[in-house]
Amino acid sequence: MKPSKSKTAKTKPFPVRRLYAVLLLLLAGLVWLLVQPQPGLRIARLKPVIAPEEPLPHAPPAQLRLATYNLENFTDGRNDGPERTPAVFVTHARDAAAVIAEANPDILLLQEIENRRTLEFLNSQLPEPYPYVYITKLRQSAGAREKLNLALMTRLRPRYTRQLEFYYLAGKGRPARGVLAATFDLGDGSYLAVYGIHLKSNYGEAPRNQAQRGIALCHIAADAIAETFRHDPAPLSVVILGDTNVDPEEPQFANDPSLEPLAGSFVDLWRGRPLAERITIPTRQPGPDGDPTMVFPPAAFDRVFVSKNLTSHGPWQALSPQAIQKGTDTTNNLTLPGHNGHISDHFLVYTDLRSQAVAE
Repeated sequence: MKPSKSKTAKTKPFPVRRLYAVLLLLLAGLVWLLVQPQPGLRIARLKPVIAPEEPLPHAPPAQLRLATYNLENFTDGRNDGPERTPAVFVTHARDAAAVIAEANPDILLLQEIENRRTLEFLNSQLPEPYPYVYITKLRQSAGAREKLNLALMTRLRPRYTRQLEFYYLAGKGRPARGVLAATFDLGDGSYLAVYGIHLKSNYGEAPRNQAQRGIALCHIAADAIAETFRHDPAPLSVVILGDTNVDPEEPQFANDPSLEPLAGSFVDLWRGRPLAERITIPTRQPGPDGDPTMVFPPAAFDRVFVSKNLTSHGPWQALSPQAIQKGTDTTNNLTLPGHNGHISDHFLVYTDLRSQAVAE
């Protein structure tokens, strides 16, 4: 009799290699997810594009002048079309430098600046060039690098300069552009935080524009609170200035909630001033060669907000803002910057901060 074969099936080896491969794929996927940009506000330190090799010594100032200027498409004229040549840029920069020199601010916030090259040339045209210059590196909503950035030119050395970038925020209310923030040691035991802004324009749907402006200011207000606690117990003064694209005292914006996030904690220094004094974006008539559909009433879009300690019993006192009402071609609303004396559709606005210790 032949021996019977065992009916027991052979056990297959455990697929260890296949399991390892699956685990490696899962691990790679997890790592990929972790390195993806997460939704939220991005805050990054900025390095100066111009700065002395050694920090400049400075005595505590008795008075500081802060200014904001939207320079309207301040690009270098390279690959910018036939109307914006390098020669036009040079004219634009020299005309802008004349207005800036007239105001002579210690701290200047600029909007619509293309790149380092434009800032270096603008600075070279000033009678007293600024020793410290910064520019943001923001992204547009679609992800491309922002062509028109925010910039800072200052005679005081900042303790640190940052950009607040909104690109990674989620939802339709994601604000346009971002914010340039700088903090200064005023040398008297107090500090100053400055925020340069350029809020969403009025083109497009009003509710979305208002939401974007309001959300941007919410983030700025939150950052200002964080800065206040960071420097506590030393007093911190806050100034928010720039192009808001809103004038709450004009009928068009009577019900616009864009600026509400600053209500209560900040003072709008233009409030209550006569329109003639606070115009920062004048009416531009069409003339024979302009566009009659692009005529808008005058407004004060370029505004200055200060923390309440700058209007009460803080170490520094904010004075009334002023506008240098020149540099805009109001006879033809299609005149471009660098042509016919036109610098910008905005005026430069400045305000002074005065040390209370000196005043006493």
